[in-house]
Amino acid sequence: MSTFLLLKKRFSLLALPLLLTACNEPSQSELLSKVQGVSNKADFIAALGDADHVEKDGALEHWRYNAAEGDVCFTIAGSVVMRMLC
Repeated sequence: MSTFLLLKKRFSLLALPLLLTACNEPSQSELLSKVQGVSNKADFIAALGDADHVEKDGALEHWRYNAAEGDVCFTIAGSVVMRMLC
């Protein structure tokens, strides 16, 4: 088998899991529609579940959800949830 075909096969095997992961991510609009009108932490968690990435900054929590078109971020202060730019 030629070197090119071996490299092509290996690349295909490596790329497949990445493509499948991206297909499972919800869209930004799907995430935002689930939390439309939600302003408290308990209802927010019930709607979206745990974030993909959480950073704590004193009393603030920055929650990041992976979405197909780019991440969606929220800041939580106490029990108040606010949509923020990532």
